[in-house]
Amino acid sequence: MRRIKTTLWIAILCIGLQSPIYANDQRKPILVRDAETQLPLVGVTIEDITHNQYLFTTEDGTFQIADQNTDEVKLRITYLGYLTKEITLSDNNIPTIIDLDVEDNLLESIIITGYTKQSKARTTGSVGKIAAASINKVQVSSMDQALQGQVPGLYVASPSGQPGTPGRVTIRGIGSLQDEQTTPLYILNGMPISAATFTALNPDDFEDLTVLKDAAATAQYGSRGANGVIVITTKRGDRESDSMRVTYQTQYGFSNVNNSKWDMMNTDQRLQFEEMLQDQDMPGWAYSRQNPYKIVNAQEVLKTEQDYIEGDQKLAALRNTNTNWRKKLMRKGITQSHNLTFDGGNSNTQHYTSLNYYKQEGVLYNSGIEKFNVNSNIHHQSGRFNSNFFINLANINSQVSESDFDVSETNPVASLYFALPYENPYDQYGNLTPGVNRFGTNALQMYQDVKRKEKQQRGVLAGNFSFELTDDLKLTSTIGVDYSKIANTHIIKPDTYFGDLVEEGGKGMFSQGDQTNIGLMANFGVNYKYRWDAHEIETMALVEINRQKYNYHGFTGYGLIDGLDHTAGGITPGTPENDFIPKVSGSATENLLLSQLALVRYSFENRFTISGSIRRDGSSRVPSNNRYKYFYAFGASWNIKQESFLEDIDVLSMARIRTSYGLTGNANGFASDFGYRRLYGPGQYNGQTSLVPTTPGNPHYNWEMNRILDIGVEFGLFKNRLVGEIDFYNRITSDLFIDRSLSMTSGFESISDNMGKIRNRGIEIRLSGDLIKESDWNVNIGVNFAYNKNKILSLGEEDEIITEDYSIHQVGKPLGYFYMVRWAGVDSQTGAAQYLDKQGNITTTYDPDNAVLVKGSYDPAIKGGFTTNIRYKNIEVSALFSFIHGMYRLNTGEFYRTAADPNYRIYNQSTSMLDMWQKPGDQSKNPGANYARYMTDRELQRADYLKLRNLTVNYKFKDFGKYNKFIKEINVFAQGQNLVTWTKWKGQDPEDDNNWYEYEYPLPRTFTAGVRVIF
Repeated sequence: MRRIKTTLWIAILCIGLQSPIYANDQRKPILVRDAETQLPLVGVTIEDITHNQYLFTTEDGTFQIADQNTDEVKLRITYLGYLTKEITLSDNNIPTIIDLDVEDNLLESIIITGYTKQSKARTTGSVGKIAAASINKVQVSSMDQALQGQVPGLYVASPSGQPGTPGRVTIRGIGSLQDEQTTPLYILNGMPISAATFTALNPDDFEDLTVLKDAAATAQYGSRGANGVIVITTKRGDRESDSMRVTYQTQYGFSNVNNSKWDMMNTDQRLQFEEMLQDQDMPGWAYSRQNPYKIVNAQEVLKTEQDYIEGDQKLAALRNTNTNWRKKLMRKGITQSHNLTFDGGNSNTQHYTSLNYYKQEGVLYNSGIEKFNVNSNIHHQSGRFNSNFFINLANINSQVSESDFDVSETNPVASLYFALPYENPYDQYGNLTPGVNRFGTNALQMYQDVKRKEKQQRGVLAGNFSFELTDDLKLTSTIGVDYSKIANTHIIKPDTYFGDLVEEGGKGMFSQGDQTNIGLMANFGVNYKYRWDAHEIETMALVEINRQKYNYHGFTGYGLIDGLDHTAGGITPGTPENDFIPKVSGSATENLLLSQLALVRYSFENRFTISGSIRRDGSSRVPSNNRYKYFYAFGASWNIKQESFLEDIDVLSMARIRTSYGLTGNANGFASDFGYRRLYGPGQYNGQTSLVPTTPGNPHYNWEMNRILDIGVEFGLFKNRLVGEIDFYNRITSDLFIDRSLSMTSGFESISDNMGKIRNRGIEIRLSGDLIKESDWNVNIGVNFAYNKNKILSLGEEDEIITEDYSIHQVGKPLGYFYMVRWAGVDSQTGAAQYLDKQGNITTTYDPDNAVLVKGSYDPAIKGGFTTNIRYKNIEVSALFSFIHGMYRLNTGEFYRTAADPNYRIYNQSTSMLDMWQKPGDQSKNPGANYARYMTDRELQRADYLKLRNLTVNYKFKDFGKYNKFIKEINVFAQGQNLVTWTKWKGQDPEDDNNWYEYEYPLPRTFTAGVRVIF
């Protein structure tokens, strides 16, 4: 019996020694994650070399090895964007976590589109990624300003330096006549948000941004994807953190205006100019010894010697005044920010919370922004159920400068140029002395008399949910709301210079408008992903509903009571006798978008991928016979480096080609939510108030459609020391939204309609390379370049549409081509301005009918940027340059400061006017003062630029000795924004989002220093 027991124990021991690995824990999952961010990696290829099998990590970044009759298992772990790792598993060597190191400079790895995510090796679309590190420290009051120059084809034009003003964002050109409706769709953690909500976000909360550009990437968003999609992923907590991590970052600095292009006259020059004009209404000539006459009772009378002496005294007094209006009307604005984050978690629950405060004073008085942000998300996994809740709140208080983009004395930027240098704004008691043509003084008075304020409350609340029915099949859902409330207040104080100018009673004004926007979204879907051997197929089907609601109400009251002028309680009730009749307005509207979506993707290893999508959208903004449309895309990619004919080419480390074609739509350009219907509003009929038609309606109103072809090549050379990406695209927009003119007998000027085509065709290039790549020393240079040719192919029954006084849409030309009378110089004998007629003949008669197409468009054909990053041990220097070429703008400022005729000579002038024509034979670019000045293509200037957009220097401290357990890292840094601009533009800054310069708020330079501490 004892012998039997001994034999049995020996047999059990032998079996135990020979049992396969994982006998003790045969189903224990292994987590694969990013070594730096500690985030799980989805779809990593696990090649079982021992058994010639393939596995892939699941949605939570884990995989499991099935039992095998083998003592050891050798695995090769590969993932695009990371270094390949080979490990051997045995019974006493079973890791729970495998960290993959990022392969520097390789084309980006994980692509998140909002609905799906996978490695870039399995994508077929054209996408660009913006790393969080490039924007987390950037000091901007509007988030879109941080995107310029980062991705080829993505263009951000800043219309104003007013803190908080959003820019115009376009991807691959302007594809609609409604150019204000060409902004991309923004997706925040799967939730669509408005462009205004995006600009209010805190850049330090971003994990990354993905820019979707072609049909394969954007068609899944159907009627909202025509202008591209920007997907924002926010940071989340560390699932392997042993304790909560606390990070504090603060910055402090200032902003000022670059005045290197300033060429306005000082007092001596202005008096000399007035003497040249020989205008008796101006002191430079009225008191000049060169002028023998004075004006008495509207008659010229010879001066006496006493008149000359008094004139000399008055001119001397004027010369003692040389007001620097740049210092009077502008300031050095202080900027500060504070950001505090808390994050942590475990394998089941991760949390991240941030608190941010940002304040920026504008470079003009009475302007600035103060912003509070709270961002929080919680990710939780319980068995097969995953949830992610996030909330983003913003409270923004802004002071807004008066009359931005306006040629008037209420615009302080215009007054900066109009004001005469010898104008003294104060009397002997230090009080301002506003009045007619006292432009600088009136601007200073406006700072005191007029207030514009805006208060925004924004919030995004959403949740992402998934439940795994099986290992391959799961249910998904995203539900959320994007809420905003904006209150605008405009106050003109009573018993002031500007209060007296209010037409309704001359006792000031109080105006307030409140608007509310609510965006609701909910989708429910099913996702199936199945892998066998080296194959993978993924399908998704979902339904989605998007609802937008808008409400506005406002009023304007008059007759303010001094002391109560800051509140509506100070308004005097209006009567026909006191002329204080208030104005009240309001509106409400809503729309609904109902969608069904299907996606499918097949991948073979990381070699081949084909994908397809189809989406059916139904919009309440479209008449019933056109309400539902299908949008689709097909794409394919091929990693040719993995083919045998390229395996032995060592210099080529990665090569992939892809192509896609699809149809997307633009639902943003509809005239209104009910623009297809005949609408009515209040009016007068037969002396009585009644409903009258306001729009004719169009039962055939339709979607604006985009058909996009894309062909791309991605490559890596010299073990990916140099990587690149080249894309060719052809985008045709048809059924353009347009206001078609009607016969006056119809009772309406125009009707909202669809007709015409626009083509955007171009090429995009992106290169990045490590010039030096060592442990302590790294130098990286990157460049992105985009060329886009915009062309109008058709305008329906029209050949051209004149859009403004000096702009036109014409078949065969880009959008917004300039249409002006051509300048031909100055007649050297008479000093008369010369022009070209339509036939090109010189004439001295200005005739608007001689306008022709001139020069170019305001949308630049060439856009791009380049970056440099230099790191030596713990110090790092990075720079971002951006550039555009092919942009023209009409410089109205140049017109006003080079015009000596009686209508404009009251304004200060450029120093170049001292060279204006005065006598026969003079060679000058400026005509004689007796000739009227008109706007011509002389004022049409190139607005190309190369700009040093950001320069950052950072030093990292990591060794704190005995304090390491309290402080993990300290970064000390300094940075500058908008530092230097190289341009031929004759103005403060050429950058803008429109074709006219009319004294916009100048874009400032910003310098900040800061510290970032991780506890």
